[in-house]
Amino acid sequence: MRRWLALPLVIAVLTPGAPARADNAAPATPQRLALGTGTTSMSLSWEQPRTGPRARWFQVYEGSQVVARATTTSAALAVAFNSTHTYTVTAVDDQGHESAPTAPVSGHAWASGLNPECLSPAPLTVTATAITASAASLSWPRHPLWQDLELRVGGVSLGRTTRTSARIGGLAPATTYSVGLYRYNGCLQQTVPVAWGSLTTAAGGTERPAAASALTVAGRTDTTIRLSWTAPEGPAPARYAVYDGDTLVARTSSTAVTVGRLYHASWHTFTVAALNAAGDESTHTRPVPANTAPCQVNPPRPIGLTAIAVSPSSVRLSWILRTAATAYTVYDGDRPLATSAGPEAMVTGLASGSRHNFRVTATLPDTCGESPRSTAVAVTTPPGPAGRPAQPADLTLTGNAPLGVNDTAITLSWTASPGGEPTTGYRIYEGATLAGTATGTQLSLTVGAGTRHTYTVVAVDAAGTESVSSAPLAVQATYLPPP
Repeated sequence: MRRWLALPLVIAVLTPGAPARADNAAPATPQRLALGTGTTSMSLSWEQPRTGPRARWFQVYEGSQVVARATTTSAALAVAFNSTHTYTVTAVDDQGHESAPTAPVSGHAWASGLNPECLSPAPLTVTATAITASAASLSWPRHPLWQDLELRVGGVSLGRTTRTSARIGGLAPATTYSVGLYRYNGCLQQTVPVAWGSLTTAAGGTERPAAASALTVAGRTDTTIRLSWTAPEGPAPARYAVYDGDTLVARTSSTAVTVGRLYHASWHTFTVAALNAAGDESTHTRPVPANTAPCQVNPPRPIGLTAIAVSPSSVRLSWILRTAATAYTVYDGDRPLATSAGPEAMVTGLASGSRHNFRVTATLPDTCGESPRSTAVAVTTPPGPAGRPAQPADLTLTGNAPLGVNDTAITLSWTASPGGEPTTGYRIYEGATLAGTATGTQLSLTVGAGTRHTYTVVAVDAAGTESVSSAPLAVQATYLPPP
């Protein structure tokens, strides 16, 4: 059986659904969607405009299918090695109004054995907008080696940046400046430009206010960051402008501000400029990176829980979570009954004609604990025989060999436990999906190279009733290393 794409442990593939119709009440469309690729992973990041209704979560689409939901401005997905993917992202508010999608981004899961410094990516263009007599906003596409870039304006270094935008101030009127991004290239053993552009400031007065200094992060929550700085000596500025990259996030007459409408576990780079009465900007403070708290004060709970009794011994569960999770726990009343890597589970080994009240919690990443429990869903298994086979044990990965660039053969083995009704076979589940069946205690599957899976196995008797499932087994398929 072929399994092309595995569910990532951090953000699971979710049920597909057409987006709600975007209208005037919808949040603004996310901006600057960027995609980073690894050998078996894709990492997405974006920015959400500060205008209009606040987005409460984001949906990542591959084609028409929702493949991830997130309550922050990034998402990580596990994919098959040597596979190509194209994604878009939308923003959704509390009422379910959904923005228009971003422009698509595409990537290929493949890492060349060549040092990325030695590759020759196409040079990037730095674009200047919102130009005044004293300042300008700069933006550029994400560079493949974005973690190690230096911004220079007019030949003067403004420090290192991991962002794709910046606001610069203190410029002279009616003057042309060169703008470039530079990095040290280990292959060439010299600093080289990787992006460039130019800007010409507008005409205006030559007076510029003195610059603020000592910008620091004074506090943070999951949705806010508190900043403070030191006023320049001499006459007080008319006010200050606070920027996150090239985005104006606050204006204030004090030397402190709380920046709100942020998302948990999101990274920001702040600068502050002093303004005179004419609105001219001083030289900006040195950029200060800051991140919001990783854990949400009120994380979302799993929603849309459904429970379907598929036999006298088994119930199929599925649900939706609007944030990332490393695992899920299924409760029957207050008793934990099963765990799952993704937003679905097959609960097995139940008594015939028994009533259950299922709820689900999510284990949140970054040691953020468990989400609140979902709303309970009641289900009663149909009547059937009382006996059940014994639970299999020791589910183990005993084979993991590439079948070429795209596929891998994995072999699962387990131990038949004594007791219970006589076993006629076994079923291997991935979440609530039947991955395969076996009459013995071993099964081979063909999966996508480098994909990740979590399996359980149950014993089945002649009546078709299932045992309690084994402990889950997490597997990552091997792949041929790139040349």
